[in-house]
Amino acid sequence: MACLNCNEARTEYSFDALEVHTLHVRDFGGERVIQALGERVTFEVCGACASEEVRASLFPAVRVLRKCWGFGVVLAVGAVLSLTLTLSDEMIALRVIGPLGVFVGVSGIVGRVREVLARRKVLEAMSESERLRDSAWVCALRNAPKKFGDNDITYIPINSQTMSMTEAELSDRYNLIPAIASLARKNLWTAG
Repeated sequence: MACLNCNEARTEYSFDALEVHTLHVRDFGGERVIQALGERVTFEVCGACASEEVRASLFPAVRVLRKCWGFGVVLAVGAVLSLTLTLSDEMIALRVIGPLGVFVGVSGIVGRVREVLARRKVLEAMSESERLRDSAWVCALRNAPKKFGDNDITYIPINSQTMSMTEAELSDRYNLIPAIASLARKNLWTAG
């Protein structure tokens, strides 16, 4: 197999995972979730992609800019609207839009920065080999298929950590309904 990220033939990290297909059914009664276990899949990632993911997570300036540019635009537009609409007596109802844009922009930027810095903190606590393996998994998840028709696809890694989880822990960690958590736990034991 080739690296899921760069299609390089030489791969160093291999991961087995169970697919979970989730269909969100929305109607007048609210939202229902229908889930099913999919196939067992294997992801492979090369060492270069894992190293690049570690570097990008430990030195996140580019990643922060990439994740925050949209909120920066909202912040700038909100600031301009705040200044122009407060100076005129027209459009009194629209005066809320500027401060709201500033609020949404600042909140979005703060949230994205916290997310990136939390990932950095987690990686800093790991050894180098753990960092590379964890970053390879993150890289695999980012490039793995996320949709199958109308279904959302998520993945449960097949490893000692997930095999030791109870059904309640699996349900909580991977947003599984109880019946699928039970089935996933059985499949993790047979797959491992």
